[in-house]
Amino acid sequence: MRKLLIFVYVILQVRAVTSQRNFTSTTHDVLNIGVDKCPQVNYCSCVDDSKQDIKCHAIGKFFQFQIITHFRESKLKEIELIYGSNLRRLEIFSWEHDQLNFDKFSPFSQLEVLIVRDSELEILNGTVKHPSLKVLFLHNSELTSDAEVCHVIGLLPKLDNLTISNNYFGKFECDVKSTKLRVLDLSENKISHLLLPNTVKHLNVSKNLLTSFENISTELTDLDISSNSLKSWPSSDDWKFPNLRTLGAAKLNIQTGFQLDAPLLESLIIDGSALRYLNFHKIRTPRLKRLSARHLVELRNVAGQLSSTVNHVEITDTLLRTLPADFITSSTSSPNSPHKMEFAFTTSRLLCHECLLKWSLPVYLQTNIRKECNMTREEIAAATCFLGVVANDTGIQYGKYGKPTALSCFSYGTPSPKISWWRFRPSALLGSYDPKTDKISYANVSDIMRESYSIQSGGSLLIHSPNRSHVERYVCVVENNTAKEWGIYQFRLDYLDWYGYDVFHSVFWGGLATSLIVCLISFLLNITWILTRKSALWWIQRAERLSRVRKMVEAMEKYRVRQMESLHQKYTNRVQIVRDNYHQQVEALRVSYAAQQEKFQNYKAAQVDAVHSHLDAMRDGYNNQLGRVREYGSKRAEQLWESYERQVNRMRTFSLQHRLKMMRQYKVKQRYVNKLLESFQASSPDVQLENEEKVRAALELADDIGTIDGSIDTPSRLSRSSSFHSLPEYVIDEQGNVRPGIIPTSSAAIRFPKPTTSSTSNGAGTSSPSSSGPHRSPDSPPQK
Repeated sequence: MRKLLIFVYVILQVRAVTSQRNFTSTTHDVLNIGVDKCPQVNYCSCVDDSKQDIKCHAIGKFFQFQIITHFRESKLKEIELIYGSNLRRLEIFSWEHDQLNFDKFSPFSQLEVLIVRDSELEILNGTVKHPSLKVLFLHNSELTSDAEVCHVIGLLPKLDNLTISNNYFGKFECDVKSTKLRVLDLSENKISHLLLPNTVKHLNVSKNLLTSFENISTELTDLDISSNSLKSWPSSDDWKFPNLRTLGAAKLNIQTGFQLDAPLLESLIIDGSALRYLNFHKIRTPRLKRLSARHLVELRNVAGQLSSTVNHVEITDTLLRTLPADFITSSTSSPNSPHKMEFAFTTSRLLCHECLLKWSLPVYLQTNIRKECNMTREEIAAATCFLGVVANDTGIQYGKYGKPTALSCFSYGTPSPKISWWRFRPSALLGSYDPKTDKISYANVSDIMRESYSIQSGGSLLIHSPNRSHVERYVCVVENNTAKEWGIYQFRLDYLDWYGYDVFHSVFWGGLATSLIVCLISFLLNITWILTRKSALWWIQRAERLSRVRKMVEAMEKYRVRQMESLHQKYTNRVQIVRDNYHQQVEALRVSYAAQQEKFQNYKAAQVDAVHSHLDAMRDGYNNQLGRVREYGSKRAEQLWESYERQVNRMRTFSLQHRLKMMRQYKVKQRYVNKLLESFQASSPDVQLENEEKVRAALELADDIGTIDGSIDTPSRLSRSSSFHSLPEYVIDEQGNVRPGIIPTSSAAIRFPKPTTSSTSNGAGTSSPSSSGPHRSPDSPPQK
């Protein structure tokens, strides 16, 4: 790879020299090029041309609509091959895999700093110890297991700095004994519980879900606990930081102030907190140098004095009317002071009174008092302030309903006067404050007043839970060794929040939203009730309608069945009558013909020819008569069948019309009616078989006789064809026997019963039509 880069670079240099027509250069000059000291690996580069400090980027490139990204583990082997195993610092962006095995870094025996940013890590593992690694940085990953981190800490005996910020830890419990870990950064996680090694001195747990200071060591030197869900600040008697130098407590929801005992603290950051009251009497930081209290939009009262070592103060965006007269020591801002103070103070409600602005004399040039109050430093310094209370210029003091509110007593005097608070009506002592000893006294104060009022350090009156009973005038009495003064302050409830834009904290908008929600719920309940009632009524009406439909369909079906059975019975009886009449006539003709035949059989042989001719004539007449009888019977049967079919069709039409009328009237579907009919006709096959047996019996059809082609078939149901009701044709053959005639082709599937005849033997050897074994003609169908 290196030779290829050298070759390309040489070609480019030669072309540049040729284009400039510089032919005086020698081959030695052309080949004398400067090659990078750090070799190149894809997506990796050296920092400050040092092969021991490598930074690898996962740069996304688009090539044929495919993104080539992410750092792969296979790169580690290539880095080892190109840069060697003497790496001391390796920074990786966007590790591709969901796990990081520290055994992959074992070839780098001198690696001290490992940084992995913006990766998809979920699992950490490894078995090989890394004795040289001191700094491990895992930022913006997807780690969740604190046990895996503890395991990795155990693999790194020299680990000094561990950063695992912006991950997904819900808790972090890792009490490893054999470790040298000093710096631990757990910011931007979801940690609600901590358990750390005792060796940790620098801790950053900002932007988590901590609710208490449990398991936070007091031996820390740097602590950042900003942006957590802390409910209360521990007492300074139980919580001391003898070694703490930097404390970050920004954006906390603590309102009543905090106590701090840190003799070595140099920097205190409380930006964006919800503090309403700040008491520097309880902030014991004799070496404090920097105080950052920006954007304290709820801060109303400050008590105490800054440490003389403070040289940088920022108190901005507050509701303060003034500061204590001795808040800033004059030695801090004097020209001869070695530490010049940087002071930033902004408020929207500054009280412009010369005696209340004495605090600004040390930092007058760094404030905007001249612009807001139109007062010079000389005027403020020249003002005589023995004793007094400024009450008329303060106006009415307001407090929010149900939220603790402090009333400030804007007093001044030399020396600082003692402050006492009284309720005007009914007249009652509420308590007193002595600035010399910083003590609060409730002597001669009733228990009822103690429940509603308390005195804060600095002399302000705190109303615990304001309501309409606290709307009154309050008297602030100040006195010192020389005089005594008083001032009346009016307190009113502030209902502006009730009409604010925050729906969840505004009574007006909240009431409006509640009324809308109630109306909406009522509307939905009404709609639900109407729909439910309509559905129930519809279901009841449907059930009644379907019940009526079922009864009507059942009645119609029963009527149809009765009519069909009656028609079928009438048809069967009439067909039977026709057949009986037909057979009776055939039998009568047969008997007549047999009697006449017997008369002529005794004639002498000489008259045989005449007898035969006469018999032929009789036979022809008999056949003619049989044909006429059969034709009459067939026509009668056809008339009966046509009448039966007409009546059946009329019955079907009647049933269908009434069924359609009922469907339109009761608005039911054909599918439902079909189900009802199927349920009513569950036994219809048996009824049909019974009816067919009756018809078969009426027509004298046997089930065990074969078909006309000689094959044996199982009895099948009768089909409604013209051959169903046709009568058999009986003819007299040449031997004088009665046999069925030739069956038409259309009626080939019909089976006929055997005609029963009685046998009478004679001398000629002929058999009568009533013989039990009739002879078959060649045209008759075969029987088996």
